[in-house]
Amino acid sequence: MKILQKLLGLLTDPKGFFESVRSEGWKPSFRFFLYVTIFISLITSVLTFLGIESTDLTSSYQAQIMAYNYMKSNLLNIYGVYAYVIEPLLILAFSAPILIFLTLLLHVIYRLIGGEGSLLNAWKAACYGLGPCLLGGFLPYVSLFAAFYSFAMQFYLGPMTLYKVKEGRAIVVFSAFIALAFIEMFAFGTTVGF
Repeated sequence: MKILQKLLGLLTDPKGFFESVRSEGWKPSFRFFLYVTIFISLITSVLTFLGIESTDLTSSYQAQIMAYNYMKSNLLNIYGVYAYVIEPLLILAFSAPILIFLTLLLHVIYRLIGGEGSLLNAWKAACYGLGPCLLGGFLPYVSLFAAFYSFAMQFYLGPMTLYKVKEGRAIVVFSAFIALAFIEMFAFGTTVGF
């Protein structure tokens, strides 16, 4: 139930939520990340079994897309229907390095623009910022909105609040990342590196 309370707080008052978790350790945010990832990975596996592919239009998690592509190209021919049982494990496996990379990236950027605090601030922003993915981050087209909302939490609201950065600087960082995502989308037909 605490996970649902956190999700509700995150969605209704993001700044207040991030202020309230400022003194937390790393475990509660990691637990939240795991719950979100496990839920999304199980739903994704069922949906891919039913024929809905994990693509940029149907998935808010890049780990979903990576796991689906790996499963489709390498595991489906070997394991058949059992490959769908392996897919949630792949999503979990891919999400961990993405979380670590994102944490390091956020920390470096927000420290460069004058933020205060430790790596734990970026960890919390990255972990809790995934919450909006539960709002349909596994459904066609709805996932685009969930992904954008999550992106805003991870790259703007969370770090801005936790690092105590001026809003103008945080907006510049957020705008730069959105611009890079659009450039990639138009140049390669993908989003966020895949």
